[in-house]
Amino acid sequence: MKQFIGPAAALAVLMTTGVVAAETSIPPVVGDVMKCRAETDDAKRLACYDKATGVLASATDKGDIAVVSREDVRKTRRSLFGFTLPKLPFFSDDDSAKEEQPDEVETTVKSARQNRDGNYTVTVADDAVWRTTEPLRKMPKAGDKVKIKKAAMGSYFFSVGGLRGVRAMRVG
Repeated sequence: MKQFIGPAAALAVLMTTGVVAAETSIPPVVGDVMKCRAETDDAKRLACYDKATGVLASATDKGDIAVVSREDVRKTRRSLFGFTLPKLPFFSDDDSAKEEQPDEVETTVKSARQNRDGNYTVTVADDAVWRTTEPLRKMPKAGDKVKIKKAAMGSYFFSVGGLRGVRAMRVG
């Protein structure tokens, strides 16, 4: 069974900040700012912008809405590599999202321990925790290079030090 500790916490933060929205909708506070562009009278347009940006600033200050950059989404996708995520607008399967979703991650070992079954639990540099489901040829050590690649049917290959990859699953 997959654990959702990291993604669940990330999704809770995103949901409480108002980032999770319907795929095609623009939050009304943002839409109100955009509507001001259509006003042709300079004084009315300025008044419209002043009012709309005041509401937007207030919503941002209260945490009701947040602006997330493409770079922030990319970093979040990378940090969640290995977890199964629900379908969300900012993690959609459109072409731009596919370009940003890594098929593999290269990192280093932060720590490792051998489990009772002879497999390993490895924490990598970004604090992601992976558990091998097959034996490794050697004990991973801090600083060893790791490559984690997507494989068939939601599985992953975990390779330490350029050796043959073994199946693994993200557990934290």
